[in-house]
Parts: sequence; structure tokens; C-alpha cells
Amino acid sequence: MEQRTILVVDDDDGLRELIRINLEYEGYGVIEASNGVLCVLAVREQRPDMVILDVMMPEMDGVEACGKVREFSQIPILMLTAKVQSDDVITGLDRGADDYLLKPFNMDELSARIRALLRRVPPAYRPLTAGNEQILIDQQKREVRVRGKMVDLTPTEYHLLLVLSENAGKVVEHETLLRAVWGQEYTRDNDYLKVYIWHLRRKIELDPRNPSLLLTEWGVGYRLMS
Repeated sequence: MEQRTILVVDDDDGLRELIRINLEYEGYGVIEASNGVLCVLAVREQRPDMVILDVMMPEMDGVEACGKVREFSQIPILMLTAKVQSDDVITGLDRGADDYLLKPFNMDELSARIRALLRRVPPAYRPLTAGNEQILIDQQKREVRVRGKMVDLTPTEYHLLLVLSENAGKVVEHETLLRAVWGQEYTRDNDYLKVYIWHLRRKIELDPRNPSLLLTEWGVGYRLMS
């Protein structure tokens, strides 16, 4: 079985290292980030299997980071909070967190929460299918096959197809795609997105001018057939 990777986000270097040591001992791969901004970037670029996310951090707190991650990913998120107020927990869950754990916590309990959350989602290394099973994405090898044939995609085209595939069957809004693939500063560049959608269609559609897999939802976004 391939190793599953967990992103640990906390501004406390000592706690982050302690969590990393325990997770690596249990066989997980670990990515670290010290604030919410780096968390969002790491989820977008490194595609971990799960996030352990502290609430109170500089630059961008965990609640805001959770909300931004949810704009483009359904990755499991476990919030860590030193607060005991119920509204803090509720806010995190409302923004898309899957579970929470109060500090200080027992490492055995953290491990149990991780196992429970990871059981709900397929590993990132499992091939992803979309487009009526005509598209297969091997995330470990970063390979894409369309109707059984290997397709050569640029890094940006691959990332765009991956986001659409993870949301196959659903309409993904222009702003969500732009933020997930290019970042916050591109969220209004719809013409920029159209260019890449056209390039992607040329590589995955039998007839790019009459697409059957990657559909336009006019004025809203795009939908990849499930």
C-alpha cells in the first residue's frame, strides 16, 4: 500500500514537530506549514490526503484557511483548537471542517481521529476516473489517459483537469477554478480560464468544438461529466 500524506498546519514549531514524529512513526508522510496562507498553497500544489489545522495562527487563521480550502477541495480537515467555547468549534465545522480536537490532546486520540477520517476518502494515489470513465488520472505518476491513450498535458492543464475531475458531475464556478489553479490574484480573469479550457478540450474531446465531456455552464463555470 502506498503511503498516505498528511499536512500539519500549526505556528507552534514544537507541537508541529511532535505531531510529525508521531505520524512518521505510524507510517504517514508529513508536510508542514506554519500558517493558513501556506496551508492553502500546500493543499493546492501538493495534494495531501488530509489536513490537521490549528485554529489560532498569524497571517490567516485556521477557520479562514478551512473555508478557502473548501472552495476547491473536499480533503478531510481536522481542526485543532485551544479554545473551549462552542462557537469556535461550530464556526470551524460550518466552514467545512470534518472534525475537531481540543488542545492539549492525547496522540493516541489524534491517531484514531486520523484513521476515522481517512477511511472516508480514497487515497490520493488511487486512479481517478471521470468523463463517463473515458478519463483516467494516475496522480502518483501524474499521467492522464483518455479513452485508453496517454495524453500529454502541461502542468497547468493537468491541475485544471484534476480539479474538474475531483468535482466531476458538478458545476465548478469560474472563480473557484481560477483560485484553485492559479491563486487568488486571478479570480476575475475569466478570459484566461477560457483559453486553458480550450487547450484542454483539444486534448480530451473527440470534437473540441462540440464537447461531450467538458461542458460550459454559461455565465457560471464548467462541468466535467462524471
